[in-house]
Amino acid sequence: MASTSPRSIPAIFREQAAKLQSRPMVYSKVQGHWSPLTWAQVRARVDHAAAGLIKIGVQPGDVVSLLSENRPEWMLADLATLSAGAADAPIYATNTPAECAYVVRDSNSKVCFASTQEQVDKLLKTRADMPTLTHIVAFEAGIKGAAEGVTLMSLADLEQLGREQGSTAEVDARVAGIEREHLLTLIYTSGTTGDPKGVMLTHGNMMANCEASARAIAINTADSMVSFLPLSHSFERMAGYYLALMYAGATIYYAESIPKLVENIGDVKPTVVASVPRIYEKVYANFMANRDNATGVKRKLIEWAIDVGMAVSKERQAGREPGGLMALQYKLAFKLVFSKLNDKLGGRIRFFVSGGAPLSRDIAELFHAANLLVLEGYGLSETAPVLTVNRPDAFRFGSVGKVIDNVEVKIAEDGEILARGPNIMKGYYNKPEASAEVLLADGWFATGDIGEFDRDGFLKITDRKKDLFKTAGGKYVAPQNLENQLKLQKFIEQPCIVGDQRPYCIALLVPRFEALIPWAQENGIAFKDQNELVKHPKVVELLQKDVDVVNGHLARYEQIKYFLLIGEAFSQENGFLTPSMKVKRKAVIKAYAAQIDEIYAKNQRSAD
Repeated sequence: MASTSPRSIPAIFREQAAKLQSRPMVYSKVQGHWSPLTWAQVRARVDHAAAGLIKIGVQPGDVVSLLSENRPEWMLADLATLSAGAADAPIYATNTPAECAYVVRDSNSKVCFASTQEQVDKLLKTRADMPTLTHIVAFEAGIKGAAEGVTLMSLADLEQLGREQGSTAEVDARVAGIEREHLLTLIYTSGTTGDPKGVMLTHGNMMANCEASARAIAINTADSMVSFLPLSHSFERMAGYYLALMYAGATIYYAESIPKLVENIGDVKPTVVASVPRIYEKVYANFMANRDNATGVKRKLIEWAIDVGMAVSKERQAGREPGGLMALQYKLAFKLVFSKLNDKLGGRIRFFVSGGAPLSRDIAELFHAANLLVLEGYGLSETAPVLTVNRPDAFRFGSVGKVIDNVEVKIAEDGEILARGPNIMKGYYNKPEASAEVLLADGWFATGDIGEFDRDGFLKITDRKKDLFKTAGGKYVAPQNLENQLKLQKFIEQPCIVGDQRPYCIALLVPRFEALIPWAQENGIAFKDQNELVKHPKVVELLQKDVDVVNGHLARYEQIKYFLLIGEAFSQENGFLTPSMKVKRKAVIKAYAAQIDEIYAKNQRSAD
């Protein structure tokens, strides 16, 4: 970095582009091949697109909406918007037309970038609900449609408009005029209760978080990452974009899709991967399924390798490198078993980063046994987002690490985690009352999470404050803890615990169908679809065994007395999963309210 500290994200981008001109910056799949854009190419396109935005009337302080899946154009649109002195409001590509319209309307956006015909159609369909919108800029050429008062143009058209200006002097002036306290983005919450809220993050908020995170976890120009979490989410926006690219100068590959993620990772061989727990849970489940499906000598070999790996992991967690017989055993275990998992993940991983939701300690330890380190962190959109993170040289599984060095974190009397620092949001856009509820006296922000520090300063998250519930017997239950234990079982994919003001806990369970269907076929169970399969008595009996394993580790008031098997996975499409792959608990409970009531009505009895 230059001796004079840059004041904005586009200023940092320009510094890196000047240094790394011909170096590939980002890759995406084009006609089956990974195609790069260099730093110089991106800089030129950003400047032209920014000049185009200025030409169509975007002013400093305006907000521009951005509706797209992850792709290079997302980054181009973001940097162009910021370089024009405006802020942006990303919209998840999975959002409904009404949800898209809400963000455009609430943010008073005049311009909205949109990736595909499908996304443009969402905007055209709800044109009447977006009175400020004057321009839609489509990433792809040939997109059609019309709406009164709206100009539809392509990104190429916008860049050409900027190119025709003949000079980027106005863009240069806009970038020079951005201060750290100026608005960078509005990140809209998922809106599980009430309307979504626009989290106001400044350039200074994001830069402070990048600076501290870079000191906690070193990423450099030799690193490469695969981007697959939505860039609209604060975790990917900071860790997999601004931190990795602007601060570290690493190379980013945009994954084709989540289903192709493992294939893409095997192709590009990244050194660092940032993900939410759901991805690690799937890798863990597949590894354990391979163990369970193995027989004879192969099964014993895998179990032996796991035992050796776990022993080595414990030594390394204690700061000791195993030697002697243990080292020799591990070398053999890695060659025969764990190398396959490493190779599938590219073979070059330095570490994984996990955020967005709690990660099971068992999963982190199995990865570590395979010589794959998962560093769990913690934060919220309102904190830009990182508050704590484990480090490669200081980690503790089951915790979310230590506080980053420019943030303060304390535990309130009721156990709630409070944070203070330069990364805390300005507030919620146009929602002063909601802002006042979480922005407390003396600069403290109330996270809504419950946690505790251990004696070494590692933070452990107990649960979301709003998710904690009290049974009718007066006992508090932390549902995320129970759900994480259920996810470790062979036939359980997605659990949702219910029990607020009820006599006992029950669970809504989506089975792991990739394991259940082969089991059903092997056991002669006929079924026409998944909904019929989950009602079969033998399937219910099978899942009961998984639940019994978890119940064996729980206090009586936490134990799951009954469960309902669900034939359809929780997803973003059916409204039960957030873009960061967390289950929308309230939405699920509301949708299955009748079945839940029926279970309690049939089994009336007092809590134990």
